[in-house]
Amino acid sequence: MSYFMNQNGESNSVVVLKRPRMARLFLALLAAFCLCAAWVVPARAEEGLTLYTSYPGMSVEPGDSLSLTVNMDNLTGEALDADVSITSMPEGWDGYLQGGSYQISRIHVPAGENSATMTLHLTVPGELEEGNYKVRVHAKAVNSAAADDVEFQFTAASQEAGRGTFTSEYPEQEGASGTNFSFSATLINNSLKPQTYNLSSNAPAGWTVSFLPSGETTAVAAIDVEAGASQALTVSVKPPERVESGEYQISCSAVSAAETLSTDLSVTITGTYGLEMSTPDGRLSFDANAGKASDVTLYITNTGNVDLENVSLNSSAPSGWTVTYNLDDNIIESLPAGSTSEVVASVKPGNDAITGDYVTSFSVTSEQSSDQLEFRVSVKTSTMWGIVAVAIVVVVALGLEYVFRKFGRR
Repeated sequence: MSYFMNQNGESNSVVVLKRPRMARLFLALLAAFCLCAAWVVPARAEEGLTLYTSYPGMSVEPGDSLSLTVNMDNLTGEALDADVSITSMPEGWDGYLQGGSYQISRIHVPAGENSATMTLHLTVPGELEEGNYKVRVHAKAVNSAAADDVEFQFTAASQEAGRGTFTSEYPEQEGASGTNFSFSATLINNSLKPQTYNLSSNAPAGWTVSFLPSGETTAVAAIDVEAGASQALTVSVKPPERVESGEYQISCSAVSAAETLSTDLSVTITGTYGLEMSTPDGRLSFDANAGKASDVTLYITNTGNVDLENVSLNSSAPSGWTVTYNLDDNIIESLPAGSTSEVVASVKPGNDAITGDYVTSFSVTSEQSSDQLEFRVSVKTSTMWGIVAVAIVVVVALGLEYVFRKFGRR
């Protein structure tokens, strides 16, 4: 307490705070006020131009084509135009910025959050080493200092372009000429995107190669495979007729926009088989008489390069006709490659066959090949009965004349 005298001689008391205590109290109150203000009033975002993307980091594969969205916030309070560019990109990469349907270098940005977007297009090189790669996009307001950058980070694993596979379970097969071969193949898309593969082969001339999806009967020239999925295929291989024996290589390809896959098939032709039936003069017709046998000479030729065993001959003739061969059991036991065997067929029309043309066919068959010829047979009835009939008529006429002469005048 302090006491002092006023002008009237009266004494009054006044509380006087010491200066150090008052200063400490003032500072404490000020600090509390600042803390409350900071807690009650949220901090205001820095005003300017902001670039950002939803996926700033991702993995890539060699040959990838990327389309990435870049968003823009304009917090300056008014619309502006901004120059945009790619300021950093790895060597060998290619890219540009797109707005609408055009490649752009400047963009109009209305005021507000997420007020404009553009697309960053990137092409990753086909050969890419393992590592991390960065691409930076820059935007700068034309009439102000507002500017910002957005950076993309890409991770690449060590691999070659095209990670899919195209394989066959049994890529090597063998068979005789005339065999149709069937290979089971699997096409795998190991990428992160669906792909369309065009299917083709480089088979030798005259060979036919077709691709059928598993469980289907219709051949296709292209097929879609989902990301990370596999597709079973049947590769049908048909050699040309009378193909020479030997080993043939067939490479099949599956080509998409991102990769080229291939699988090699091997076909071994163990032999060429062929039978041919012909006649000495090339004629396919002959005459025959009812009830009488007529001989037809046939040439049987082994046109392949493998000896044939147990070659049989057969025929098809009208009802009541008989056909026989000058062979035991109608079989040629052995016919060497390139050789010809002469066979005589005896054709006997039925006794009641009337005059006219008929068809009789001959066929030759082995386990590996066959052939057939058709003949026109002209049947003629015997003239004997005609002569007999004429003779009877003559005898009857002479008899009548004798009777009339002897008894006619009585």
